[in-house]
Order: sequence, then C-alpha cells, then structure tokens
Amino acid sequence: MFNIFLPTKIIFGQGSVEHLPDSIKNLGNKAMIVTGKKSTKQSGLLDRIVSLLKKTDVESVIYDKIQPNPVSNDVDEAAEIAKKENVKFVIGLGGGSAIDSAKAIALTAAMGGKFWDYVEVGGGKKPDKALPVIAIPTTHGTGTEADPFAVITNPETNEKVGIGYSVIFPKISIVDPEIMITLPKNQTAYTSLDAFYHSLEAFLNIDANPYSDILAIDSMKRIVANLPIAYRNGADIYARTNLAWASTEAGITETLTGVIANHAIEHGLSGFHPELPHGLGLCITGPYLLEYIFDEIRERLAILAHEVFNIDEYNTTTAARIFIDMLFEFQELFSLNQKLSSLGFKEKELENIAKVAYRAMKGVVVKTPKKLQENDLLQIIKKAF
Repeated sequence: MFNIFLPTKIIFGQGSVEHLPDSIKNLGNKAMIVTGKKSTKQSGLLDRIVSLLKKTDVESVIYDKIQPNPVSNDVDEAAEIAKKENVKFVIGLGGGSAIDSAKAIALTAAMGGKFWDYVEVGGGKKPDKALPVIAIPTTHGTGTEADPFAVITNPETNEKVGIGYSVIFPKISIVDPEIMITLPKNQTAYTSLDAFYHSLEAFLNIDANPYSDILAIDSMKRIVANLPIAYRNGADIYARTNLAWASTEAGITETLTGVIANHAIEHGLSGFHPELPHGLGLCITGPYLLEYIFDEIRERLAILAHEVFNIDEYNTTTAARIFIDMLFEFQELFSLNQKLSSLGFKEKELENIAKVAYRAMKGVVVKTPKKLQENDLLQIIKKAF
C-alpha cells in the first residue's frame, strides 16, 4: 500500500524556459527571483528570466545571496523582503540550494515568524500555506523540482535539516537541459551523483514500491550511461537531457519513498563543513553504508547489479558485492572516492557530527532497512574518514 501525491506541473525539454511567460499568468504582478551569487549572472540566465517576466508585466525582486549550503538566516532575510515588497510568487533559479531556499522563503513569507519555527528540531510548527513556487533548475542533481522538500542549515547549531510539506511543492517546474550545459565538470559529477543516491536510497528505503522502483532504476541507468559523456563534453545536449530527466525522476521517486541514512550522515558532515559539496559527501559515505547494512539489502543490490551495471551474475551475494565494487569504480571515474581526513575533517569532531546527524535527521535514518543508532552512523563515518 502506498500513496501518491505529485501536484507539480513539469515542463521538460530543450528550450522549455521560454514557456515561463505563459506559465505564470494569474500568479500576480511581482516575483522574487531567488538565486546564487555568480553563475546565473555570469551565464546571462538571470537577465533572461527578468526579461521573460517583463513580457507579462511581472516585476522582479532579486535575492542573490544564496550559498551552496543555504542557511536559515538568509531565508529569514529574504522572507522579510518578500513580505515588505508584497511579492506574489517565488522563483527558484539555480541548483538545489536556490530552489530549496525559494521553497523555504515562500513558506516563511506566507506563514510569518522564522524559518526554523517550521523545522522539527526547531519550533515544529506545521505550515498550511506558502507563496507559489516556480522551480527552474540549472543543475541535474537534487530533483527538488519534483518534490516537497527543502534542506536548510542553521548556522548557530550546525543542524542541516530537510523539511517536507505539501505546500512547498513547486507549482510549476521548468526543466530545460539547454541551461545546464555551462555546468563545470566537477558540478556535473557532484549533481549527477546526488541524483544517483536519491534513486539508490529510495530503492533501498523500507517504503519502496513498484512505482518508485521503476523510476529509481531508470534514473540510475541514465546516470551511469550519460554522466561520463557529459563529463567529457558538457555541451553534449543528448547526455544533458538524459541527466536532467534522471534528476527529475530521482526527485519523483524520492517523493514517493524518501532517502535513508546516507543523507542523514551527509547532512551531518556538511552541516559542520559547509564547503563539502553535497554530492561528493554522499559518494564518500555511501558505499560504506551499503557495506554496513549489506545483509539487509543484498537482494535489492543484486537487482541493481543486473539492471544498472549489466552484471551477469546470479548468485545474490556475489552480485550484491559486485554492485558495491562497481559503484566505487564508477565514482573513481570522477575522483569522488575521497577520504574525509583529506578534506579538513578532524577525528575529534566525528562523534559530534554523528550525534547532530542522528538527532536532526532521525526521520530518514528510521527508513533504512537496518535499525541504526547514533553509534552506527559514527562507525560509518569513521570508515569514510
């Protein structure tokens, strides 16, 4: 038994960003564009979006302070601006950080108060409204264009927490692979592996179902087939299109099921070290989590060995172990098998990272096929150290 609720209108394909004017009719005459500090300006995309809004007489308010790991202080500041400027809807333009921030801003502006009031480990209030959100992703990683989640860090507590409320599903998501071709190599790899782990973790989640399984497997297959191509040649629009769809599929399957302990661990890591790219963090710890819960997931991993890596091995245990080996090999193509110790992490902080990760993200830890406690997360982190 499972429930499906996917209210987002998704406009997918090359050149689809040009459909923005027709898509926002009747949403109001003022939009806040939430974006990062550099990339959408340097590429000219921000100016392009402002011009498209003008075609329907929509005024733009630009908030461009979003960090790679967005923080609640910025969300609160932008929400106050949105209220003061009487913004009618919010556009998230950029990667997952910008779109997640747009969702959080839309919620906080509509509900009032501070964003952390609506986080379970904060105030725990349940929102019942948000400004409409338009998602325009420039990366093929987070799947946030197709889910009700937003991940924000509290810089005072180092808690990096995901919220999930139906009111912050994007009203419309425009997924245009053409605006993703400027992604640098490292971001191409990081974001694609982020999508891969969304799908992998959703497939292993105790709530996995036939619908989510189909999307998860297809997403992983597309990433394995197309990431090496896009990594070598970022302008390959066929590869970019496949990766963009894989990311959106991952967002849908994550909505249907959810992630597991690997995301909790990574949130702990980048909550303390915000310079750690999310996709890289997932790769560093992911295979060690699979090894740690191997007995509970071997049958599922064997399926993926056949479906994702085309392994012709019918002994379940052997096939499952081959999948983990192949995952390590795939990640090595993009130099993603790094150790935390080489990235500035200190052994003395690992225990606190595990503690905060477990407390803040217990909701996804309990969806892991093996019952895990705080110390289990610590042991996995130590293996990745």
